[in-house]
Amino acid sequence: MSVSDVKNAFRTAVAQDRRIDAKDVDTILTSAGGISADEEKALKSEADKYAGQMDADAKVKMREKLGEIAQVRSYASNVNRRVEIDARTLNDEVKKLLAAGVATKSFGGTQIPEEVKKVVRDSLANGAVAYDVREVKPDPVFDTEHGEGQVTVEGKYNPYSQSQKAVDSMAFDYTELTPKKIADDMNTAQTFNVLKGYQGQGNGQVATFEKMTMKGNGRITELYDEASWPDTKARAQGGQKYASNFAILADGSFHAVPASRRTNAEPWRILTTASLGRDKQMLFNGHLHMENGVVTYVGMSGRLCKLQEKGTKFVDPIELLKAWGFKMAPNLSVTNEG
Repeated sequence: MSVSDVKNAFRTAVAQDRRIDAKDVDTILTSAGGISADEEKALKSEADKYAGQMDADAKVKMREKLGEIAQVRSYASNVNRRVEIDARTLNDEVKKLLAAGVATKSFGGTQIPEEVKKVVRDSLANGAVAYDVREVKPDPVFDTEHGEGQVTVEGKYNPYSQSQKAVDSMAFDYTELTPKKIADDMNTAQTFNVLKGYQGQGNGQVATFEKMTMKGNGRITELYDEASWPDTKARAQGGQKYASNFAILADGSFHAVPASRRTNAEPWRILTTASLGRDKQMLFNGHLHMENGVVTYVGMSGRLCKLQEKGTKFVDPIELLKAWGFKMAPNLSVTNEG
Protein backbone atom coordinates (compact mmCIF):
# COMPACT_ATOMS: atom_id res chain seq x y z
CA MET A 1 0.00 0.00 0.00
CA SER A 2 1.33 3.44 -0.90
CA VAL A 3 0.39 6.95 0.18
CA SER A 4 -1.51 7.38 -3.09
CA ASP A 5 -3.46 4.18 -2.34
CA VAL A 6 -4.47 5.59 1.04
CA LYS A 7 -5.75 8.74 -0.64
CA ASN A 8 -7.62 6.69 -3.25
CA ALA A 9 -9.26 4.63 -0.50
CA PHE A 10 -10.69 7.79 1.07
CA ARG A 11 -11.87 9.10 -2.31
CA THR A 12 -13.55 5.77 -3.13
CA ALA A 13 -15.35 5.71 0.22
CA VAL A 14 -16.69 9.23 -0.23
CA ALA A 15 -17.69 8.64 -3.87
CA GLN A 16 -20.21 5.96 -2.85
CA ASP A 17 -22.59 8.10 -0.79
CA ARG A 18 -20.65 11.26 0.12
CA ARG A 19 -20.19 9.90 3.64
CA ILE A 20 -17.57 7.89 5.53
CA ASP A 21 -18.93 5.59 8.24
CA ALA A 22 -17.25 3.11 10.61
CA LYS A 23 -17.34 0.29 8.04
CA ASP A 24 -15.59 2.55 5.55
CA VAL A 25 -12.87 3.13 8.13
CA ASP A 26 -12.37 -0.66 8.33
CA THR A 27 -12.05 -0.81 4.54
CA ILE A 28 -9.58 2.07 4.43
CA LEU A 29 -7.38 0.61 7.18
CA THR A 30 -7.51 -2.92 5.79
CA SER A 31 -6.57 -1.78 2.30
CA ALA A 32 -3.46 -0.16 3.72
CA GLY A 33 -1.87 -3.58 4.47
CA GLY A 34 1.38 -2.97 6.31
CA ILE A 35 0.97 0.63 7.46
CA SER A 36 4.29 2.41 6.94
CA ALA A 37 5.16 5.64 8.73
CA ASP A 38 4.38 7.62 5.56
CA GLU A 39 1.02 5.86 5.17
CA GLU A 40 0.24 6.55 8.82
CA LYS A 41 0.81 10.27 8.17
CA ALA A 42 -1.39 10.06 5.07
CA LEU A 43 -4.20 8.42 7.08
CA LYS A 44 -4.08 11.29 9.59
CA SER A 45 -3.94 13.92 6.85
CA GLU A 46 -6.81 12.43 4.83
CA ALA A 47 -8.91 11.94 7.98
CA ASP A 48 -8.55 15.67 8.67
CA LYS A 49 -9.27 16.51 5.03
CA TYR A 50 -12.50 14.47 4.95
CA ALA A 51 -13.59 15.25 8.52
CA GLY A 52 -16.71 16.96 7.18
CA GLN A 53 -17.86 13.75 5.50
CA MET A 54 -17.09 11.43 8.41
CA ASP A 55 -19.91 10.58 10.81
CA ALA A 56 -19.33 10.59 14.59
CA ASP A 57 -18.60 6.85 14.86
CA ALA A 58 -16.14 7.00 11.98
CA LYS A 59 -14.25 9.89 13.58
CA VAL A 60 -14.00 8.06 16.90
CA LYS A 61 -12.87 4.83 15.27
CA MET A 62 -10.27 6.49 13.08
CA ARG A 63 -8.88 8.43 16.05
CA GLU A 64 -8.67 5.27 18.18
CA LYS A 65 -7.03 3.20 15.46
CA LEU A 66 -4.47 5.87 14.64
CA GLY A 67 -3.54 5.91 18.32
CA GLU A 68 -3.22 2.13 18.31
CA ILE A 69 -1.02 2.22 15.20
CA ALA A 70 1.51 4.41 17.00
CA GLN A 71 1.47 2.16 20.07
CA VAL A 72 1.83 -1.05 18.09
CA ARG A 73 4.67 0.40 16.00
CA SER A 74 6.52 1.18 19.23
CA TYR A 75 5.82 -2.34 20.51
CA ALA A 76 7.21 -3.89 17.30
CA SER A 77 10.34 -1.79 17.60
CA ASN A 78 10.88 -2.94 21.19
CA VAL A 79 10.35 -6.61 20.28
CA ASN A 80 12.85 -6.46 17.44
CA ARG A 81 15.36 -4.62 19.59
CA ARG A 82 15.12 -7.45 22.13
CA VAL A 83 15.58 -10.02 19.35
CA GLU A 84 18.64 -8.19 18.10
CA ILE A 85 20.19 -8.11 21.57
CA ASP A 86 19.44 -11.78 22.25
CA ALA A 87 20.94 -12.78 18.88
CA ARG A 88 24.43 -12.06 20.18
CA THR A 89 24.13 -14.68 22.92
CA LEU A 90 22.28 -17.16 20.71
CA ASN A 91 24.86 -16.88 17.93
CA ASP A 92 27.68 -17.57 20.39
CA GLU A 93 25.78 -20.54 21.81
CA VAL A 94 25.22 -22.12 18.39
CA LYS A 95 28.79 -21.47 17.30
CA LYS A 96 29.98 -23.61 20.21
CA LEU A 97 27.43 -26.35 19.49
CA LEU A 98 28.51 -26.54 15.85
CA ALA A 99 32.25 -26.61 16.54
CA ALA A 100 33.99 -29.26 14.43
CA GLY A 101 35.67 -32.16 16.21
CA VAL A 102 34.17 -31.34 19.60
CA ALA A 103 31.53 -33.58 21.20
CA THR A 104 28.47 -31.35 21.68
CA LYS A 105 24.85 -32.06 22.46
CA SER A 106 21.68 -30.63 20.92
CA PHE A 107 19.15 -28.61 22.87
CA GLY A 108 17.36 -31.93 23.39
CA GLY A 109 20.43 -33.65 24.82
CA THR A 110 21.45 -35.72 21.76
CA GLN A 111 25.05 -35.76 20.56
CA ILE A 112 25.16 -33.78 17.31
CA PRO A 113 26.71 -35.78 14.43
CA GLU A 114 29.69 -34.13 12.76
CA GLU A 115 27.95 -34.31 9.37
CA VAL A 116 24.98 -32.37 10.80
CA LYS A 117 27.32 -29.69 12.11
CA LYS A 118 29.00 -29.42 8.71
CA VAL A 119 25.72 -29.04 6.83
CA VAL A 120 24.62 -26.24 9.15
CA ARG A 121 27.99 -24.50 9.18
CA ASP A 122 28.25 -24.60 5.39
CA SER A 123 24.66 -23.37 4.99
CA LEU A 124 25.21 -20.41 7.29
CA ALA A 125 28.51 -19.60 5.57
CA ASN A 126 26.66 -19.58 2.23
CA GLY A 127 24.10 -17.08 3.47
CA ALA A 128 21.37 -19.19 5.07
CA VAL A 129 19.61 -17.36 7.89
CA ALA A 130 19.25 -18.41 11.50
CA TYR A 131 16.13 -16.54 12.57
CA ASP A 132 14.22 -15.76 15.73
CA VAL A 133 10.52 -16.54 15.36
CA ARG A 134 9.74 -13.69 17.77
CA GLU A 135 10.83 -11.12 15.19
CA VAL A 136 7.96 -9.10 13.77
CA LYS A 137 7.43 -6.90 10.74
CA PRO A 138 7.99 -3.25 11.70
CA ASP A 139 4.75 -1.91 10.17
CA PRO A 140 1.40 -2.56 11.91
CA VAL A 141 -1.57 -4.03 10.04
CA PHE A 142 -5.30 -3.72 10.56
CA ASP A 143 -6.53 -7.31 10.90
CA THR A 144 -10.22 -8.24 10.54
CA GLU A 145 -9.66 -12.00 10.25
CA HIS A 146 -11.01 -12.70 13.74
CA GLY A 147 -14.06 -10.45 13.73
CA GLU A 148 -13.70 -6.95 15.16
CA GLY A 149 -10.77 -5.29 13.42
CA GLN A 150 -7.66 -4.69 15.47
CA VAL A 151 -4.27 -3.13 14.89
CA THR A 152 -1.55 -5.72 15.29
CA VAL A 153 1.83 -6.82 13.98
CA GLU A 154 2.71 -9.87 11.92
CA GLY A 155 5.61 -12.18 12.61
CA LYS A 156 8.33 -11.91 9.98
CA TYR A 157 9.05 -15.65 9.81
CA ASN A 158 5.78 -17.01 11.20
CA PRO A 159 2.34 -15.44 11.64
CA TYR A 160 2.30 -16.55 15.27
CA SER A 161 5.30 -14.72 16.69
CA GLN A 162 5.58 -15.97 20.26
CA SER A 163 7.84 -17.06 23.08
CA GLN A 164 7.07 -20.51 24.53
CA LYS A 165 8.50 -22.16 27.64
CA ALA A 166 10.53 -25.33 27.06
CA VAL A 167 8.75 -27.39 29.71
CA ASP A 168 6.34 -30.36 29.93
CA SER A 169 5.31 -31.52 26.43
CA MET A 170 7.42 -28.72 24.93
CA ALA A 171 10.67 -29.72 26.63
CA PHE A 172 13.42 -29.99 24.01
CA ASP A 173 14.07 -33.66 24.73
CA TYR A 174 10.36 -34.49 24.27
CA THR A 175 9.85 -32.66 20.95
CA GLU A 176 13.18 -33.68 19.42
CA LEU A 177 13.08 -36.10 16.50
CA THR A 178 16.08 -38.34 15.82
CA PRO A 179 16.31 -41.68 14.00
CA LYS A 180 17.19 -43.42 17.27
CA LYS A 181 14.32 -41.86 19.22
CA ILE A 182 11.84 -42.81 16.51
CA ALA A 183 13.19 -46.38 16.32
CA ASP A 184 13.21 -46.80 20.11
CA ASP A 185 9.64 -45.55 20.34
CA MET A 186 8.52 -48.01 17.65
CA ASN A 187 10.34 -50.95 19.23
CA THR A 188 9.44 -50.42 22.90
CA ALA A 189 6.13 -51.35 24.52
CA GLN A 190 4.98 -48.44 26.66
CA THR A 191 1.93 -47.49 28.67
CA PHE A 192 0.37 -44.14 27.88
CA ASN A 193 -2.99 -42.45 27.35
CA VAL A 194 -4.43 -42.54 23.83
CA LEU A 195 -7.14 -40.20 22.55
CA LYS A 196 -10.52 -41.92 22.78
CA GLY A 197 -13.04 -39.15 22.08
CA TYR A 198 -14.47 -35.93 23.45
CA GLN A 199 -16.90 -34.76 26.10
CA GLY A 200 -18.92 -31.55 25.98
CA GLN A 201 -19.64 -29.23 23.11
CA GLY A 202 -18.19 -26.14 21.46
CA ASN A 203 -15.47 -24.35 23.39
CA GLY A 204 -16.10 -26.59 26.39
CA GLN A 205 -14.98 -29.81 24.73
CA VAL A 206 -12.50 -31.94 26.65
CA ALA A 207 -10.51 -34.85 25.20
CA THR A 208 -11.01 -38.25 26.83
CA PHE A 209 -8.43 -41.03 26.89
CA GLU A 210 -7.92 -44.72 27.45
CA LYS A 211 -4.73 -46.09 28.96
CA MET A 212 -3.03 -48.52 26.59
CA THR A 213 0.20 -50.49 26.49
CA MET A 214 1.62 -50.48 22.98
CA LYS A 215 4.51 -49.42 20.79
CA GLY A 216 4.70 -46.08 19.00
CA ASN A 217 3.64 -46.25 15.37
CA GLY A 218 6.31 -44.01 13.83
CA ARG A 219 3.60 -41.88 12.25
CA ILE A 220 3.44 -38.08 11.99
CA THR A 221 0.45 -36.42 10.31
CA GLU A 222 -1.64 -33.28 10.73
CA LEU A 223 -3.48 -33.18 14.05
CA TYR A 224 -5.72 -30.37 15.23
CA ASP A 225 -8.72 -29.87 17.47
CA GLU A 226 -9.96 -27.16 19.78
CA ALA A 227 -10.73 -29.43 22.71
CA SER A 228 -8.58 -29.16 25.83
CA TRP A 229 -6.27 -32.10 26.62
CA PRO A 230 -5.92 -32.79 30.38
CA ASP A 231 -2.96 -35.07 29.56
CA THR A 232 -0.61 -33.01 27.40
CA LYS A 233 1.60 -36.04 26.65
CA ALA A 234 -1.29 -38.27 25.60
CA ARG A 235 -1.09 -39.69 22.10
CA ALA A 236 -3.39 -39.71 19.12
CA GLN A 237 -4.94 -42.89 17.73
CA GLY A 238 -2.48 -45.66 17.02
CA GLY A 239 0.12 -44.25 19.37
CA GLN A 240 1.01 -41.19 17.26
CA LYS A 241 3.25 -38.99 19.40
CA TYR A 242 3.61 -35.87 17.25
CA ALA A 243 1.66 -33.56 14.98
CA SER A 244 3.15 -32.50 11.64
CA ASN A 245 4.17 -28.95 12.63
CA PHE A 246 7.95 -29.07 12.75
CA ALA A 247 11.03 -26.86 12.90
CA ILE A 248 14.77 -27.20 12.58
CA LEU A 249 16.52 -25.33 15.37
CA ALA A 250 19.86 -23.58 14.98
CA ASP A 251 21.76 -26.58 16.37
CA GLY A 252 20.49 -28.61 13.39
CA SER A 253 18.00 -30.63 15.44
CA PHE A 254 14.47 -31.52 14.27
CA HIS A 255 11.48 -30.85 16.54
CA ALA A 256 7.72 -31.44 16.22
CA VAL A 257 4.79 -30.30 18.36
CA PRO A 258 3.19 -32.99 20.57
CA ALA A 259 0.03 -34.79 19.44
CA SER A 260 -1.97 -32.96 22.11
CA ARG A 261 -0.82 -29.58 20.77
CA ARG A 262 -1.02 -28.44 24.39
CA THR A 263 1.39 -27.84 27.25
CA ASN A 264 0.68 -27.50 30.97
CA ALA A 265 2.54 -24.18 31.00
CA GLU A 266 -0.18 -22.58 28.83
CA PRO A 267 -3.06 -25.08 28.55
CA TRP A 268 -5.26 -22.56 26.72
CA ARG A 269 -2.82 -22.15 23.80
CA ILE A 270 -3.06 -24.41 20.74
CA LEU A 271 0.60 -25.01 19.90
CA THR A 272 1.86 -24.02 16.45
CA THR A 273 5.15 -24.33 14.61
CA ALA A 274 6.22 -21.03 16.15
CA SER A 275 5.88 -22.60 19.61
CA LEU A 276 8.91 -24.76 18.84
CA GLY A 277 11.25 -21.75 18.96
CA ARG A 278 11.32 -21.50 22.75
CA ASP A 279 13.73 -18.55 22.60
CA LYS A 280 16.14 -20.39 20.29
CA GLN A 281 16.88 -19.55 16.67
CA MET A 282 15.38 -21.59 13.83
CA LEU A 283 16.79 -22.64 10.47
CA PHE A 284 13.55 -23.89 8.89
CA ASN A 285 9.89 -24.57 9.72
CA GLY A 286 6.84 -26.09 8.09
CA HIS A 287 5.24 -29.54 8.06
CA LEU A 288 6.70 -33.02 8.18
CA HIS A 289 4.97 -36.37 7.62
CA MET A 290 6.24 -39.79 8.63
CA GLU A 291 4.89 -43.30 8.10
CA ASN A 292 6.38 -46.29 9.94
CA GLY A 293 9.43 -44.20 10.79
CA VAL A 294 10.00 -43.08 7.20
CA VAL A 295 9.84 -39.35 6.35
CA THR A 296 7.39 -39.04 3.46
CA TYR A 297 6.82 -35.28 3.21
CA VAL A 298 8.60 -32.03 4.04
CA GLY A 299 6.76 -28.75 3.47
CA MET A 300 8.19 -25.25 3.66
CA SER A 301 5.86 -22.79 5.39
CA GLY A 302 4.19 -20.15 3.26
CA ARG A 303 5.83 -17.29 5.14
CA LEU A 304 9.30 -18.76 4.47
CA CYS A 305 8.40 -19.37 0.83
CA LYS A 306 7.59 -15.69 0.35
CA LEU A 307 10.86 -14.67 1.98
CA GLN A 308 12.77 -17.14 -0.17
CA GLU A 309 11.20 -15.63 -3.29
CA LYS A 310 12.66 -12.29 -2.18
CA GLY A 311 16.15 -13.75 -1.76
CA THR A 312 16.31 -15.05 1.82
CA LYS A 313 18.23 -18.32 2.03
CA PHE A 314 17.32 -21.24 4.31
CA VAL A 315 19.03 -24.49 5.19
CA ASP A 316 18.10 -27.51 3.06
CA PRO A 317 16.04 -29.82 5.33
CA ILE A 318 16.62 -32.81 3.05
CA GLU A 319 20.38 -32.53 3.48
CA LEU A 320 19.96 -32.36 7.24
CA LEU A 321 17.64 -35.38 7.27
CA LYS A 322 20.36 -37.30 5.42
CA ALA A 323 23.04 -36.05 7.79
CA TRP A 324 21.05 -37.29 10.79
CA GLY A 325 20.43 -40.65 9.11
CA PHE A 326 16.62 -40.49 8.91
CA LYS A 327 14.84 -43.02 6.72
CA MET A 328 13.28 -41.14 3.79
CA ALA A 329 10.91 -41.92 0.96
CA PRO A 330 12.59 -42.17 -2.47
CA ASN A 331 13.11 -38.82 -4.25
CA LEU A 332 11.89 -36.85 -1.23
CA SER A 333 11.97 -33.10 -1.89
CA VAL A 334 10.71 -29.96 -0.22
CA THR A 335 7.14 -28.89 -1.07
CA ASN A 336 6.42 -25.17 -1.34
CA GLU A 337 3.41 -24.46 0.87
CA GLY A 338 3.13 -20.82 -0.12
